Amino acid sequence: MIDAPKPTLAGRAGVDAAILILPPEPGEALQRLREQGFPFVVVDPRTPPPRDIPVVSAAHFTGARTLTEHLLDLGHRRIGVLAGPQNWLAGEARLAGHTSALADIGILADPALTRSAEPTAHYGEHAAGELLDLADPPTAIIGFNDKVAVGILAAAARRGLRVPADLSVTGFDDIDLATATTPQLTTVRQPLREMGRMAVSLVIRLVQQHRLDALHVELATELVVRGSTAAP
Repeated sequence: MIDAPKPTLAGRAGVDAAILILPPEPGEALQRLREQGFPFVVVDPRTPPPRDIPVVSAAHFTGARTLTEHLLDLGHRRIGVLAGPQNWLAGEARLAGHTSALADIGILADPALTRSAEPTAHYGEHAAGELLDLADPPTAIIGFNDKVAVGILAAAARRGLRVPADLSVTGFDDIDLATATTPQLTTVRQPLREMGRMAVSLVIRLVQQHRLDALHVELATELVVRGSTAAP
């Protein structure tokens, strides 16, 4: 939990404001901090934030939807999803985007093809292994992020599967790791720099006691197609 400082104490410590990135605290803790007069902006909250707290995030729903549409356009119909933690807003939004893209062509998401856990390469390899060992395995697996996708690549390699000839793999975020794999990852690029600039701009306005009309800002994502996806 946040040990929320009073404004006077924050000033003595040399901290006039803060940018909180992926804060694990629930909305109630953030609200208490705000009520004490300490200015801050949240970037990519994990849990639903109060409406009157400034938030900057990426378009997770739209990004995931576009990614699934890409796989569907290639011809994939049995798509596995390695989602993030069930209590993360980004995980819920990305899974909803995936489900929405499937629904558009009349496909119901198969719960047997979905796993949820912490977004790490270890989780990606373990969970992907479970899906690939099914009697009817997926032809594509979507990773919650690029680290999870690296785990999927490892699971495929252990089973002698070629990517993308035997299995298409995707990530999310487009960090440097996405271009360090073989093949390079198809992923969704988050506007991380722009999110940072927007957060700084908002927190400066808060310090200057300006009124913020758009408290929740969502920035567009971009599909980046590389070598890890192909027709099944």
